[in-house]
Amino acid sequence: MSLKHTSENLQSRLILLVILIAGCVLRIYQLDTYSIFFDEKSTMVVSQGIVLEGANQKKVFSERTLSVPPFWKAPALPYPPANVVRSFTYQETFTPRAFTPAEFWSPKTMADYYEAMTRSDIGNSPFYYLLLHIWMEIFGLSDFSARFLSVVFSVMIIGLTYVFGKRFFGVKTGLIAAAIVAIEPFFIAYSHQARNYSLTFLLTLLATYFFLRIIENQNGKQKISLYIGYILAAGLSLLSHFLTISVLLAHAIYALFFLRSIKGWIRMALSAVLALTGVTWWMIFGGGQYTLYSLSYQADLYKRMADTMPYNNPFGIILPATPLNVFNKSLPIFTDLVIFTNGLTDALAGKRNILFSILTGILLIVWYRFKDRIAMPGRLKMSVPFVLVLSGLTLYTSHRLQFCILSVSLFALSFIPDFHRQSDLKQRKKLWMLYSMALIPTLFLILMSFKNGHTFGLTQRYSGFSFPYVIILLSLLLQFYTRMKPEFRIIIFVFLAVQLYFVSTRLKEFYEDRSLKYGYFATPRAPNPYYEAARKISRLYQKGDTIMYPAPRFQILSEMDRTFLPYSVQDAQLTNLYFPKDAQYIQVMDTTQTSSILLKKAGRKRPVEIIKLKGLRYGSE
Repeated sequence: MSLKHTSENLQSRLILLVILIAGCVLRIYQLDTYSIFFDEKSTMVVSQGIVLEGANQKKVFSERTLSVPPFWKAPALPYPPANVVRSFTYQETFTPRAFTPAEFWSPKTMADYYEAMTRSDIGNSPFYYLLLHIWMEIFGLSDFSARFLSVVFSVMIIGLTYVFGKRFFGVKTGLIAAAIVAIEPFFIAYSHQARNYSLTFLLTLLATYFFLRIIENQNGKQKISLYIGYILAAGLSLLSHFLTISVLLAHAIYALFFLRSIKGWIRMALSAVLALTGVTWWMIFGGGQYTLYSLSYQADLYKRMADTMPYNNPFGIILPATPLNVFNKSLPIFTDLVIFTNGLTDALAGKRNILFSILTGILLIVWYRFKDRIAMPGRLKMSVPFVLVLSGLTLYTSHRLQFCILSVSLFALSFIPDFHRQSDLKQRKKLWMLYSMALIPTLFLILMSFKNGHTFGLTQRYSGFSFPYVIILLSLLLQFYTRMKPEFRIIIFVFLAVQLYFVSTRLKEFYEDRSLKYGYFATPRAPNPYYEAARKISRLYQKGDTIMYPAPRFQILSEMDRTFLPYSVQDAQLTNLYFPKDAQYIQVMDTTQTSSILLKKAGRKRPVEIIKLKGLRYGSE
């Protein structure tokens, strides 16, 4: 079987335009309603060449004095620290000094940008930070503008998914896939973050598009533009997130089986080397000098947390990488890739219910395979699938509709071998690309989890590269279902429609900031408290006033942390982002308190509380 590659027409273009508009609206809605969280705080300052917590701004926030150190004493830690050997030649003492926004925004060197990226984000996203810096120079520094760049990339994913689906599987497949991407909560959620993920998903999809074009025409005359496109997309994706290496690994495995040309191997090998030159340059000559150290340190830290404090540590739940723990963490990653089963692992509970649901799915599969061998009146035979599925409504003790969806989903996904078998040889090769891209990124995370001894990295955003390919595969299956007998077609599409309702409720939770799955927060965040504080200060500040920021003790967890100031300056940094860069507000760190931004008015004893930050430092408390 070969899908009909109908050409584009005005109708298909109009449908695509509607999909793009709908996707854009879904991504802009509530975009800057809720405060930035820890990762976004890093994004905001790093893009300006500033290290979060001010390691390259010590002279702005403090005066330094040197003295002979006392005898060193081991700090009391609630978990076993790594062995540390240190020698002291002198001790640094930092005393807060007054500063202005103009001093905070003093010109930054290229070394500052390198240091900001490596210290605040382990050098993981230099290309993204470059684009974001240019973007905010044009459109201004705000939460909306920072997040809107991710919206742009996310809408481009919709369009590129259509181009990918149309080019390799037909216009109808491209339109269905684009429509699913437009409403997929995963893509919408990460379009709301001022982080590198939307850019990375876009670049890896683009790299795969060029890669398949090259493989598809390996025996014909190759266009040099395809190789240039692949080198740029693959190389820049590595400079946007290191874990895109799992995508390039999938390309290499696919080439091993389907690249038959010696010339092709030489060209692809050269392309791979050129694609790696950017990240190699970054590691050696750019800002990557701390990256390998940081990655090693993080792996060790998370392993110690998993062994000693799995449920009570600053980073969330981190479990030892036992087979059972890895299975429980990776199962939702696989199931949430498929819109049929999105969120079911979170909603479903009860071993009896799950076993009965799986058994019902198996019975549906068996009935479909062997129904023609059973002598039964036609109307009665047509009713059997409905009886099998709907019987669960009386037997399940909770989440009845979701358990029925699980049964139907197992049945629906069982047709992947049938679809594969009915496809022609040319299409089967492309299907193998979809399969490998659906599985390899998550399998790579599982392998790294066992290697590092903890489950911290088993999260959807690190394997989100797989989504477009799974969605394209589902688009193909949806077309396959339309050729089935009415009773099976009705069951699949009715329960898929019901599942889309539950997906919409998860999206609603995300918009209300009550989604741990997509937004990390069960209790809705307030609007950005730093933006609010900056606006209030701008209204109230008069010459002679002093702005006072809380300065809690900075927690030392690593040797690198010792190069920061002993007190946190994060609140001051984030508030200054929203001040005019040439303002002359007098500011100082207040080491006597840890929760409030205060305004000390000239001639008054008691300061005015601008905002109380306790409970509003999302991801930092």
